[in-house]
Amino acid sequence: MGHQRCCILLGLMILTLAVQANEDWELIKQEEGVKVYSKLNGSSQYIEIKAVSSTKSSLASFVALMNDVGNFQNWMHATKEAKLIERTGPYGFIYYLHSDLPWPAQDRDVVLKLSIHQDQSTGAVYTKSTNIKGRISEKEGIHRICSVETSWRFIPLTEKTVRIVFHTRVIPKVHLPDWLAREIYHIGPYHTINKMKTLITRDKYQDARVNMDQLVK
Repeated sequence: MGHQRCCILLGLMILTLAVQANEDWELIKQEEGVKVYSKLNGSSQYIEIKAVSSTKSSLASFVALMNDVGNFQNWMHATKEAKLIERTGPYGFIYYLHSDLPWPAQDRDVVLKLSIHQDQSTGAVYTKSTNIKGRISEKEGIHRICSVETSWRFIPLTEKTVRIVFHTRVIPKVHLPDWLAREIYHIGPYHTINKMKTLITRDKYQDARVNMDQLVK
């Protein structure tokens, strides 16, 4: 009886360790100052992706960039169309995003509600973004993403240096082949942050006037 109990306890310990290991972030790409991580949660269907980097800029420039929906397709990887649907405030909006994926995969689209916030205690600027339903009908030949949450965090390291943290959590509706999963989860966030770091240097964003007091609290 004692031996059986020990075996059960040992089995539970191994299972617990396996679950914990499965919930740890795994570094899947590191290049040009960008690190991309993935995490598979064994207790849910979610896949989580995190990308981290840093660059010289101001927080106000990143606020201006994130508030400029019409320019999203110039730095968000594989974005074919980004269209503003409705403004919900000076730094909040609902928009449509269409991602162009390589054949034979179907393109993806989603309607998202995004707001830009600032943490008063740390000064960090962050976004909250989640999919919503009912604003734009599904389109033939385009797969509508059913559940996704995405956030950006811009953390001041010095007066002129900002740490960038991208995080997304998505439920894939269909199983993706390995090459396509790599394109979306590995390469996509890497290229997105690199393009963001290039675009943020433009005068349009560096000279942008942003009322930080109007950010959603």
